[in-house]
Amino acid sequence: MIQTVLGSIAPDELGFCLPHEHVWCDQRNAPRPELFGVTRSTASYMRLDDFGRMVDELKAYRVAGGRSIVEVTCDGWGRDLDTLARLSEASEVHIVATAGFYIEPCMPPFVADWSVARLADHLTRELEAGVDGSRRRPGVLKSAIHRARIEGLELKGLRAVAIAQKRTGVAITSHTTGSRRQEVPGGTVGVEQVRLLKAEGVDPARFIVGHVDERPDIDVLAALADEGCFIQFDVIGKEHWLLDATRAELIRALVGRGYVRHLMLSHDCNRDHEMRYGGGRGYCHIFERFLPRLRELGVSEDDIRTMTIDNPARAFARA
Repeated sequence: MIQTVLGSIAPDELGFCLPHEHVWCDQRNAPRPELFGVTRSTASYMRLDDFGRMVDELKAYRVAGGRSIVEVTCDGWGRDLDTLARLSEASEVHIVATAGFYIEPCMPPFVADWSVARLADHLTRELEAGVDGSRRRPGVLKSAIHRARIEGLELKGLRAVAIAQKRTGVAITSHTTGSRRQEVPGGTVGVEQVRLLKAEGVDPARFIVGHVDERPDIDVLAALADEGCFIQFDVIGKEHWLLDATRAELIRALVGRGYVRHLMLSHDCNRDHEMRYGGGRGYCHIFERFLPRLRELGVSEDDIRTMTIDNPARAFARA
């Protein structure tokens, strides 16, 4: 079964799924904003908090053919399962919420004070009993890394997530940061996340390596798939990282190498200007612009279905 904010659904009910998006978030709530860096302006923060507009965005996605969204906002900067439940009811889109931890500036203060064991117990309770005394349960765990190394509180959080994953069987999705200055192999710190998770006893098949299309290396992505991981092209439409045309060519090449069962597609929408009401294409960009690119390159409808329907159903069903 797959856990949504309105309850459990069968995997075949998930339908077309965007596996890495934001629907309700406000980074102004981050407990340690000074760690964003001195050049970070609050105007650039991730923020989606207009209920009516977000209902319209979700309905537009539903009309385009979308059925489900995995909402990856974590505790610490605006996660609100009650609001997500209302949005799901109003739009008729399944929403999967997230337990776990985003990058250190956004981690709840208790992460610094609690032990790994206590954090793991906390995450396990959220997944099995509900958040903040409610019956609303997340359906996925998250680990986020934003420095050049997995260290400090982010390492602590990853270890707690690993324990909670082994107890519950839910998948782990990830935020990975890569840049030239970080000297991260293949542009994704997911390589190191996989190594650490394996050392903790987590099956790589339960790990989704996120943001691989920020600075991709096809051989590194193939190696991650060979480990069993899902490799997620999830900043589609954000061409300051990579042109969508190049993303499409990489996906075609990976499909050609036999990795279609490891691929998933999403946008990581998180700011007003990315949404339809702000002049962007919101959750519909993949439908309107990206899937046509894949079809032009010869990617089959069966392979598109595998990436957008079958793989998310396998990824988010409890093992």
